[in-house]
Amino acid sequence: MAHTFVNPTMVAREVLRQLENNCVMGKLVFRGYEDEWLKNPNGWKIGDTVTVKAPVYFRVKDGATLDAVDLNERSTTFQIAYRKHIAWAVTAQQMSLNIDKLNERFIKPAAQALANYIDLILLGLYTDIPNQVGTPGTTPSDWYTIAEAAAKMDDAACPLDDRHCILDPWAQAKLADQLKGLLHQGMVEKAIQKGKFGDLAGFHMYMSQNVNTHTCGSGVDLSFTKDGASSEGDATIAIISGGTTETLKHGDILTIAGVNNVNPISGQSTGNLRQLVVDEDATLSAGDISALKVTPGTSPYQIYSAGAAEKFLPYQTVSALPANAAVVTFAGDASLAHKVNLAFHKDCLGLAMVPLEMPVSVSWKGQESYNGFTVRVIRDYDVQNDQEYIRFDVLFGVKTLNPFLGCRIAG
Repeated sequence: MAHTFVNPTMVAREVLRQLENNCVMGKLVFRGYEDEWLKNPNGWKIGDTVTVKAPVYFRVKDGATLDAVDLNERSTTFQIAYRKHIAWAVTAQQMSLNIDKLNERFIKPAAQALANYIDLILLGLYTDIPNQVGTPGTTPSDWYTIAEAAAKMDDAACPLDDRHCILDPWAQAKLADQLKGLLHQGMVEKAIQKGKFGDLAGFHMYMSQNVNTHTCGSGVDLSFTKDGASSEGDATIAIISGGTTETLKHGDILTIAGVNNVNPISGQSTGNLRQLVVDEDATLSAGDISALKVTPGTSPYQIYSAGAAEKFLPYQTVSALPANAAVVTFAGDASLAHKVNLAFHKDCLGLAMVPLEMPVSVSWKGQESYNGFTVRVIRDYDVQNDQEYIRFDVLFGVKTLNPFLGCRIAG
């Protein structure tokens, strides 16, 4: 079938097929918001940002007498922020290729690059997730570390279905080696060759080379103390830095002495320190008091204890408010770069891909959507340089929808 480029729809469908086949994370996260960008209220485009509802929690009450409380519905924003493409100059020879050659030479590697980028961005949302197990700088290699991540998610009342775990290639190799005595040879080979283990500790296990690397701030192994007592609904943690100017990085993990995690359904302490994650880079000068943005802390996941007003109790995040002069401890070592493998429930993270406008001045164009994935292809002639070009475009956004439904596995 020569001259495949005559049919842009065929090319768009093949790009879309390869994109979906090669995208791992895009098929594991929540995909229910694409339609929001297709609405045109009163004939107007909705823009690049929509408001989405945060999860609602409730607390059980005693007795037959009605005891109603005000609902505390919370929301956050979801933005289509990524416009990415692959493009190259088209020669006459390339234009005459049949679909098999075209796919092998150009479409498949281009779609793989787009799929890997989407996976990389989704896995980069680890910076929003406060729960972490494992030791930064040490590759996880045993079943217990994966089970710890499951236990962290259990403490957050995470549903047991649709749980996934993504490991970097070296973590996958070490884990497969440790478990080879429990798995038959075929399962070990499948894990190494196909990048999918099956199920382990309640997770569907996958491998991805797109697992992100986190570089800790220079101040994570220094001593910090809490400045003043926190209040219900606080969105920051005020800390006093040590004797030198240091940095903290978006994604650094910290704990505060005397502040435990709680089960969101019962409000009971889990007995483990509440982990918080730094929400943006910060530079702390020697002896300065800094209001550090953290989660839980930033909207809509503020700091609430059992002393909060009744309508906020279902959103309790700590056993007790951080006290004045409490010791603040960070995970990792100064400026340490380490992998961040990720365990998560489907509803923890979201991906939305939306169609791009089609230029009216171009005749050779196509756009296809399937299972939430959308790709646009365009070929056009540059008369100034006497050259034709083809491009594949995607437009998408990612969002951490519920940070407590995930857990980082330090590597």
